[in-house]
Formats: sequence, structure tokens, C-alpha cells
Amino acid sequence: MTIHRPTIAAISLAAVRHNIRAIKEKAGPRCSVMAVVKADAYGHGMLPVANAAIEAGAQWLGIATVDEAVALRDAGIKNTPILILGPSFPEDAKVLVEHDISIAVGSLDFARALGSAARKMKKQARVHLKVDTGMGRFGFWWKDLIPILSDIKKIRGICLEACFTHFAVSDIPDYTYTQYQNSNFRKFLKAAQEQNIRFEIVHAANSGAILQHPDAYYDLVRPGVMLYGMLPDFETRPTVPIEPVMTLTTRLVDVRTQPKGRFLSYGCTFQTQRKSRIGIMPIGYGDGFSRKFSNRGEVIIRARRAPIVGRVCMDQVLVDVTDIPGASVGDEVLLWGKKGNDILKAEEVAGWMGTITYELTCALGRRIPRVYPPSLP
Repeated sequence: MTIHRPTIAAISLAAVRHNIRAIKEKAGPRCSVMAVVKADAYGHGMLPVANAAIEAGAQWLGIATVDEAVALRDAGIKNTPILILGPSFPEDAKVLVEHDISIAVGSLDFARALGSAARKMKKQARVHLKVDTGMGRFGFWWKDLIPILSDIKKIRGICLEACFTHFAVSDIPDYTYTQYQNSNFRKFLKAAQEQNIRFEIVHAANSGAILQHPDAYYDLVRPGVMLYGMLPDFETRPTVPIEPVMTLTTRLVDVRTQPKGRFLSYGCTFQTQRKSRIGIMPIGYGDGFSRKFSNRGEVIIRARRAPIVGRVCMDQVLVDVTDIPGASVGDEVLLWGKKGNDILKAEEVAGWMGTITYELTCALGRRIPRVYPPSLP
């Protein structure tokens, strides 16, 4: 299909493969890697990223919903184990077992529903017990799980394939709370062992823990945001040489000269302080380019930074190109990523929004084409 729109998200699958290999080297040969491709691979395209990750040696895929899991199976990913990391409904048990999906389990009732569905199909439900060690979200509180472990093990039709936990603040410089969570997890594992219950796989490390907490690697690590070349927090130590995967670009569709004192865009929130050349970018909040960029943030044009001025509209954004000699219609604009020698890190752009990189790329709408060039400059 011909792409007429100049606003494009170029996805480097070579960078995905590089990042998987770098994570595998960091985690060591005894540790498997689960590529987390939920939320359309954080906006990068679930199926292309999943295939690239598998090619580079990822042994597992992590997703969030039943529909994502089924879509991967239907797309031809038949042999790679897939784990639904979040909660599912009991009525989903049949389709999950049918598609050989590993399932996070955080309640006894759901475990029983899986067992029932599996028995009817004469199959085994592959269960990953979700252990809450301090996240306070989905899962069994670790102390509450210990006395019912034997009840879960007795459920016919389920296989206790794994247990796992999730860290709340593994990406920050203060390690205290992560160490507390990991200590709780180890206490749970010890209690399970005392009941002669052993799991094939134990996993805990998300991106922050991969980067900063090697004592939490266990049997498998789960890179999410770092798979896409971004740090989970501005202060996370960059201990793995990851490369950015997405480069978002557009082109100036118009350039107009505005006199001093002219108000620009909705709300009249910006007034020119001099005679100004104003470029128009064909992107807006209708594409997931946040309205929070209004009068905040910058883009790169002709190797120079240009400030965003006025309110971000649904389909257009204004930039001041007065100080960029020769800026004209058709010029390429770097919104984030790497293009030649120009770099605008997603972390910096997310900071202008007052958010994290996860939201930046996940919010990018489907109206923006994702392209997968064989290599990026």
C-alpha cells in the first residue's frame, strides 16, 4: 500500500534484535528472556517485534490480554511460549487452554476454572502463580498464598509451570523497596520448597531489575520498555547497551511569515515577540502527539532545534523556524529518535510531557504508519 502521509514511525527491527542479544548477554546463559510485546509492542507493532525478538533468541513472549495472545497464535507463532501477565476472566479459560497459552493466576477460583476447562479438553493449563510481594496490584499476597499452595497443586488439569512477581520501583536509584520485595519473594519460594512444591520457572526481573538488580534474575527476565531502547526511569543506570527502536519523523507542510504580535493557534496562548517564520507539522493529538507539548518541547529541523509554539491541534502543530536558515516546505522534522547525526531521545521528549517513555510510544495512534526499513541511518 502506498503511504501518502509524511508522518512516519520507522521501527528498527535490527535494534530490537540487538537489544535482545544485549539483554541475553547481561542475564547470562542460564537465564531465558521473555520479550514483552503487550500494547502492540509499546506502540511499535506486536507481530514484527515478536518475530524479531524470537529471531534474536527470546524464548518467551509476554502480553497483557487474551486477544493479544490469540492474535499471536493466529499469526503463526505456534511454538514459542506466550504468557498473559495480567488477570483474565474465568470464562476465558477454555480459549486460553485451547491455544496453549501460559496464564498468570492470582486467585483460587480462576485456578479451578482453568483446571475444569483443561480436564474437559483433556489438556493441561499452564499456570504461572502471580505472587504479590509489594506491588499491591494483581496476584496472591505472598503470605496468603503459602497455606493454599497445596490446594492449588491438587487441582487436576493444571500444571504449575512457574511463579513470578513484579517490582514496583526497580528502576530508581534507591534499592531498598526492591530488596524488600525480593526478600519476600525468596521467603515464599522457601516456603513452597518446604512443601515439596517446585516450579519449572521462577521469574521476577522487569526492565529496571535487569538493569540494576542482577540478584533478581532467577530463571527468566522480562524486558519491556528497554527492549525498545528506552530506560524505564530518567535515573535508571544504563548498564545494558540498548539502542532506540522507534524514530518518529514528519515533514513541514507549510511555512508562513507572521508579524510581531500575532496570536497563534487555539486559545491564543502564544504571541509572536518578533517577526517570525512558523512551520506547520502534519501531526497532532489525533495521532497521540500530546496536547501537553503545547508551548513546550522542541523538534529538530536541518540539524537545529525548533520550539513548538501555540496549542497542539488535532492534526497540526506549529514550530518556530525563524532561527533555522532556509527552513522550507518539505523539510524533514525529527520528533524523537535518531536520524543520521541528529538525536532526540524519547526520555527527553517524555519529560516535556511530564510522563514516561512508555506512555509516549503507546499513545501513538494507528493513523501514523509504522514502517520497518531493513536498516536505519
